[in-house]
Amino acid sequence: MTFKTLLITGAAALALAGTAASAQEIPQGTSYQTESLLGERLYTRSAETMNLADPSAFERATIEAHAAYVADMNPDTATWYGRMLSYQGYFREAIEVYDAAIERFPENAKLRRHRAHRYFTLRDFDASIAEGLRAAELYENMPLERELLGPDYFPSTPDVVQFYLYYHLGQAYFAANQYREAARWFNRSHEVAVGVDDAVSITAAVYWEYISLARAGDFFAARELLESYTFTLEDLSENIESNFYFDGIQLFKGERDFDTFFSDEDTGMAFSNASAAASSTAFTLANYLLLQGHRDEAKEWYRRSINVDGWSFFARIQAEADWATLFPGETP
Repeated sequence: MTFKTLLITGAAALALAGTAASAQEIPQGTSYQTESLLGERLYTRSAETMNLADPSAFERATIEAHAAYVADMNPDTATWYGRMLSYQGYFREAIEVYDAAIERFPENAKLRRHRAHRYFTLRDFDASIAEGLRAAELYENMPLERELLGPDYFPSTPDVVQFYLYYHLGQAYFAANQYREAARWFNRSHEVAVGVDDAVSITAAVYWEYISLARAGDFFAARELLESYTFTLEDLSENIESNFYFDGIQLFKGERDFDTFFSDEDTGMAFSNASAAASSTAFTLANYLLLQGHRDEAKEWYRRSINVDGWSFFARIQAEADWATLFPGETP
């Protein structure tokens, strides 16, 4: 049976089911998603697999996730199906999945955490913050929750939901130029990562918390945070992604050479293709220069962070936000 036949069969079954999920068919091809903060129309890039899995695994996992969601729409099936759509650039379609699930489970914090993330990707920072704060309220005084793993043939990790909730709140506040609030939420994510002894998550949180504190002008706290970070690459050996944040921390600490820092090489690791590498390392260099008072020199690195083949990277989104603030009316 072909993928197309499965879609048609699935659509027929959905029509008979008459559920809220029945409006959801597996999207195909290119669809408009949003505009960048600089006015560029942004579309899906469904052929891009971000080094997660080969296309056949994506197809299989998406079909299975969709079938599970249709058969029993619940927070877990909706979350996983929405994630599969997001991995392929269907962010609006993922939000539709979360909308339907949240209508049925309005008090589910995990669903709201994922919808907040997707709002962020679509550059709707106000909606992302509002949704993230609602999820944080629902999680208050609740035990940590982990994401369920996907199928064994598709890479996934048992992420702590609250870590990413707080981390993405930090991202949304940072993009909105509210750096003290960003630092506060990155610190919350940092605390969760320490609680579960996750060196990779600690590293990501420290990187962004440092930049947030420094951009807020709290240089004493920023420097103290850097000095407290003592992990080595050996501590990050289980990272399925590249260690861009570790490298950035080393640059900010003065332990990496500026001139050899930039990279546009595909690492072969998850979410770490050539465009991700270029956007992330260029953004780090831009902030390094900006924090040293070299705004004009930072400009070219912001430009390079933005002009990559892909638009959902955190660095790309934050570079857009910084560019719109620092160089209004100019084209990167």
